[in-house]
Amino acid sequence: MAFSLSLATEADTPGLIAVWNSAFWQPGVQVVFPDTPTGREWRRKSFERSMKTPSQHCTHMIVTEDSAEGKKKIVAFGRWFRYGEGEFEMDWSTRWEPELPEDMKVEMVGHVFFDPMARQHSAVMGQRPHYFVEVLATDTEYQKKGLGSRLLAWICEKADSEGLELYLDAGKDAQDLYEKFGFVEQADKKDPKAVAPMLRLAKKKED
Repeated sequence: MAFSLSLATEADTPGLIAVWNSAFWQPGVQVVFPDTPTGREWRRKSFERSMKTPSQHCTHMIVTEDSAEGKKKIVAFGRWFRYGEGEFEMDWSTRWEPELPEDMKVEMVGHVFFDPMARQHSAVMGQRPHYFVEVLATDTEYQKKGLGSRLLAWICEKADSEGLELYLDAGKDAQDLYEKFGFVEQADKKDPKAVAPMLRLAKKKED
């Protein structure tokens, strides 16, 4: 079983959606991001919008399982943004498709899910330049194979090459993994309605 990393293109969007639906099956997530035809279409529009908008400085990195016959199956992906000085915006609709389908409610998507994380993101980072790791997802059948670590290693190396900090919001089950890559929980900046805010300090380019 061989795996490889590459940058995603619009042609990979169905694979991103499939991994998302597999990784984020939990009832609490489904209430916000339902696995319905309209929910999947919203994710497609969101991913493709970011890929088509250079000003977002968004990267989708995929891990594929490569078969001997030359077939590639997307089994994990990461989504991150690069913010320059003063560029971070708290509004989730700057990164995701702003028009929601009928089975997705702005109260859940914005007020319950994105807004608490945006508040703590802003509290930790202010307007400093940084990378924001927004999504790290692995197909449930391929978890515990180090694929998330491969994605993290790539973005950490990228950030280090530019001397930039990294920020992400972490569920409790994932915190140990992020800590191995140098992320530290910023407990004093945590919003009471959000998961843990985590920061990885910038490393000097010569380190």
